[in-house]
Amino acid sequence: MNAQSPSGIYAAERPLDELRTPELLVVAVLRLWAAPLREPDRLHPHWHNGLLAADVGEDGLMAFDRLMRVVLGTARQPLDVRCPRCPRLGEDEARLLGTVSLLQQGRHAEAGVILDGWLPPTAVRLALPPAVGLAMALAEAGLTLTGHPPATLSPAPGVVVPQADRGMRLTH
Repeated sequence: MNAQSPSGIYAAERPLDELRTPELLVVAVLRLWAAPLREPDRLHPHWHNGLLAADVGEDGLMAFDRLMRVVLGTARQPLDVRCPRCPRLGEDEARLLGTVSLLQQGRHAEAGVILDGWLPPTAVRLALPPAVGLAMALAEAGLTLTGHPPATLSPAPGVVVPQADRGMRLTH
């Protein structure tokens, strides 16, 4: 895996056949979520069916949708989410997988580094709670993402990465 990838864990352009089932589920759900945005005049399968079939539950569905709405509205550049049949991982698909994997490991600051490279600081603070909710809902359903992260991801000098836990706290 490329340690220099924007995800820190998953490299863009990685073949999907190298991913495990939980990772493939997240990518498939993301691609189905984005499909109506790419082709609004076509009928598309509903993105939530895969999560429901995997027993992820309503909290996980809401967390996924909230996270992706924050990302869609605030990403620093157009999203690299591939069509459902593409055999390789897009850059933003890799970022999502890396974020979820790190959060499942309790590595919130490192997940924040990925989000910081993807979103403006205010959006990172908005995205982190639903990202944690999604990561925990997947884990509770037995869907653990097991990327092989480098030893440490560190924020750029001067960047403050918000911390989050299952509940949301406001701090000043």
